Amino acid sequence: MDRNHLTMNKMKKTLTLIASMALLVFFQSSAMAQRGPAGSPRATVKQQIGNTNVEIDYGRPSLAGRDVNKLVRNNRGSEVWRTGANTSTSITFDKDVTFAGQALKAGSYSLWTIPSDGEWTVVVNSVTGNWGTEYGKKTPKDSDVLRAKVPVTTANTSVETFTINISDFDNKSKDKANLELAWGNLSVKIPIVVKN
Repeated sequence: MDRNHLTMNKMKKTLTLIASMALLVFFQSSAMAQRGPAGSPRATVKQQIGNTNVEIDYGRPSLAGRDVNKLVRNNRGSEVWRTGANTSTSITFDKDVTFAGQALKAGSYSLWTIPSDGEWTVVVNSVTGNWGTEYGKKTPKDSDVLRAKVPVTTANTSVETFTINISDFDNKSKDKANLELAWGNLSVKIPIVVKN
């Protein structure tokens, strides 16, 4: 075989490989486009309270005509709600804080709640990244770092899509705020105190 023939064979193989890769990318893009947007998109909240950075990552389910009280209590056989959708909600503090009245070391945690009338129990667990219905299984109860009861109130307005936010900053001392969970007409505020 002459040199030109070998070069042509290499070029044909290279072009075939490029065409195959382009088709693969095309089909993957088409498949993702058909799936559409997530039903409960992820959201990240980054907020500074005093000199402490707080980051929350969570899934945002919508009511879509459903009753919020049934949703937060329909925990597939568990009393613990994932406090969002899909992968468990995570919360990270870069410094030690007081959370729901209890000391909490700097670090990343999963956040869970146990809804009931008048008050919710907030659960902070050291295991992060598991699917939200895995509490008690892959997220063992003995990894709970704290549990605290906080009041739940009803609002006059309704929040369609579950929202976690940092609210009620203390503008004088600059060392306090609330982590607020809002969905439907329910509002749960968890106090956070930091050291400046």
